[in-house]
Amino acid sequence: MKKRKANIKIDIVLNENNIPEEIFWKASDSKIDKANAQAFFLSFWDTDSKNSYNIDLWNKEMTVEEMKFFIFQSLLKMSSILERSTGDENLVKKMKEFSKQFGKMTNVLK
Repeated sequence: MKKRKANIKIDIVLNENNIPEEIFWKASDSKIDKANAQAFFLSFWDTDSKNSYNIDLWNKEMTVEEMKFFIFQSLLKMSSILERSTGDENLVKKMKEFSKQFGKMTNVLK
C-alpha cells in the first residue's frame, strides 16, 4: 500500500507585543483555502517520554464566554476520542457527565 502525506498549516499574526491577533489554518485535504480561527490547542503524545506536548493560543478578540464554550466543546470531543480509542464505556460516561457539569457551571448549558 502506498503511503501519502497530508499537511496542516497554521499561520498566526502577532502584534508588536507578540499577542495573537489573527489565526488561520489550512489542511491539505480540505477544500477551504484559508480558514479563520480565534483559538486552537494542539497536543502531541511522545511515547518515549510518556509526555504530552501542547500548544494553545487564542486571539485578543476571543471573549471569555467564547472560551468557555470552546473548552466545553473540546471536552465533549475528547470524550468521543476516548470512546473511539479505548471503548471504555464507564470512563466515557464519567467524562461526559463532567463535561455536562462544566457546561452548567459556565452557563454554556442551561
